[in-house]
Amino acid sequence: MNKILALILGLAIFASCQKNNINNDPIADVPVNITINMALPSYSHLLNEGTFVYENGGVKGVVVVHYQNDEFYAFDRACSYQPSNSCAKIEVDSSFNVFRCGSTQTTGFEKCCESRFFMNGQVLNGPATFGLKQYQVIKNGTELSIKN
Repeated sequence: MNKILALILGLAIFASCQKNNINNDPIADVPVNITINMALPSYSHLLNEGTFVYENGGVKGVVVVHYQNDEFYAFDRACSYQPSNSCAKIEVDSSFNVFRCGSTQTTGFEKCCESRFFMNGQVLNGPATFGLKQYQVIKNGTELSIKN
């Protein structure tokens, strides 16, 4: 009887570990390959900390942020909470240095959900439980290469 209980317990533990290894990232994987030359006037503002630019690519676009201490981040603009919703797109809220889900319209900002994210892509408040999909940023002089 003890052997049967030990076997059942072992299988339950193994099954629960397997669930944790599944990639539950709600944002689809799509190829991203963007090059930004910050020596160009349209990108020169990225040389300053706290600046950002929106680019085409990814699922719903890509936002590139010059964070601090010469750190650059690139995230997909798809909100990680119900990303298939047409409104589930993040934008920078410059007044609080966070990302928020929704879009600015002529009437002001319209939320899609209450999710907000730190500038490093981690969840600040939900309903999102996953951080933003991050892409690799390689800096070479004044050139940024964004890839996955």
